[in-house]
Amino acid sequence: MMMTAVAVIVIFSLLIAFSARMLTNSTQNTVTVSVGSQAELLAHTGTEYAMALLFPLGSENGSLSSSLWGGGEPASRSILPDNCNSVSHASGNVLCNGFRDGCFLDKLYIDVKKIISDEVSGSDVLYEYRITSSAVCSVPFIDTYCEPGSDICSGNTGYYQVRRSEITKSSDISWNISAE
Repeated sequence: MMMTAVAVIVIFSLLIAFSARMLTNSTQNTVTVSVGSQAELLAHTGTEYAMALLFPLGSENGSLSSSLWGGGEPASRSILPDNCNSVSHASGNVLCNGFRDGCFLDKLYIDVKKIISDEVSGSDVLYEYRITSSAVCSVPFIDTYCEPGSDICSGNTGYYQVRRSEITKSSDISWNISAE
């Protein structure tokens, strides 16, 4: 009888430990998905910011009137400031830490390709832009222990990173229309 009771206690202890581990893994996955969504949204924000710089509202000459080129011809370049990941959230720099500290754009690059096109009637030059935006966010490990019947908890405060990227292509035609 005693052996049976010990076996039942051991089996139930293992089941409880296994269930607690599954619950922790489920919580960790939920947090990872949530923070991954933040990284994805920040990467998308970077792409929209680059598109707004490329094609300013109200411009007559499309991307050629962008302030990115300084009046010159479009050329590939990075838009991010140096050491973007060291900028704090409190500084208000949306590109570097858009949602919270530990979540930043690590790449926002515009690759420019100039194409001479005879296929498009009335056009001289076609610029194709490839915008690459990548964001990184830190995910906290969920590894806590709470005192039974108490709100006092302690645990691991380590982090791991998730990265989300977005690549967008756009193009702009420089029209050569002569008055006849």
